[in-house]
Amino acid sequence: KQILGEKPRLIWLTIDQPASHSIQAEGSVTLNCTVHTGWTCDGDHTVYWFRNSGPSQLGLMYSHTGRNKQCERKTNTCFHSFSMKNLNTSQTGTYYCAVAACGHILFGNGTTLVFEGECV
Repeated sequence: KQILGEKPRLIWLTIDQPASHSIQAEGSVTLNCTVHTGWTCDGDHTVYWFRNSGPSQLGLMYSHTGRNKQCERKTNTCFHSFSMKNLNTSQTGTYYCAVAACGHILFGNGTTLVFEGECV
């Protein structure tokens, strides 16, 4: 039900993530997530990073609420990242960027971390 004069709260939201990222033992990685928005609601959005390391094993790794300095108002695009250091094989898996805004949450397709020499 829409109230007369009320603006739409969410027009569209898309999330882009690279499909995979090659890593080395004891190395570091920065995962990137580009969020394209078309919302008109007030307030900030929250970005979550989840890791899926197996069936039904989705775990929250990081969250951030508030304005991101890497947002471009002109294009309604925000750039988010999540960095990890001293990597080991226990950190492989698929990492998902998710954005909560205007009462909705949307997940990206995920970035799979693969140690160099392993198959994707």
